[in-house]
Parts: sequence; C-alpha cells; structure tokens
Amino acid sequence: MAKHRQERVSREILRILSTALLEDAKDPRLLDVSITDVSVSGDLSVASVRWLCPQDVDRSEIAKGLEAATPFLRSVIGDEMDLRRVPSLRFYYDDAYEKGQQMSELLARLRANGEMGSEES
Repeated sequence: MAKHRQERVSREILRILSTALLEDAKDPRLLDVSITDVSVSGDLSVASVRWLCPQDVDRSEIAKGLEAATPFLRSVIGDEMDLRRVPSLRFYYDDAYEKGQQMSELLARLRANGEMGSEES
C-alpha cells in the first residue's frame, strides 16, 4: 500500500511540475526543461526530480534556474496536493537518453567494423 502511494504521489508531482514549468515559470532558463521522472522517498519527504534539456543549452544555468524556482515549485505542489508536508525537491540531470545514444553509436561502429555478428545470428 505504501509503495502504491509513493508511485501515485510521484506521478502527480511529475504532472504538477511539468505543467508549472510549461505554464507558470517566469525564468527564461526553464523554457527548455522537460521533467522526465519523479521518485519520492518512502516517507514522502524528498522528491528526486530528473530533468532533460536540449544538448545545446547550458545545463548549469538550468540547474541554477531550477534551484531558484524550488520555493515556487514547492508552493505549487502544496496548493495542488493534499499532503501533510510538501517534499523537498532534489533536481538531477537525466542523462539516460545521452547514454543510450552513445551506446547506439558504439554498436553501430562495432557492426560497421565487423567486430559484432550480424543481427540475424
């Protein structure tokens, strides 16, 4: 039951943050940010938020913008959710897409160099 609540709270926070960044954020650094995942701790006190941006955007500036927007984002979560305590937000860049791209490129090079079997085998 607790795990189900964690997942439900995570999904709702993801929805709220995505909407808030899209519709309410005033900081231009946050225009290109996409929230990819949220996971909350078992006691719901901390929400780990994974985000993504285009590769040509300065990630350090976005990270600063997210930190500056944290009080605002927590207040939006508090307004929209019925929680005893609004979780603190921890932001992490989501590099899974980039790692997947690197792996695909590596596999393509190995295939091109004949260092891997064909896909049929």
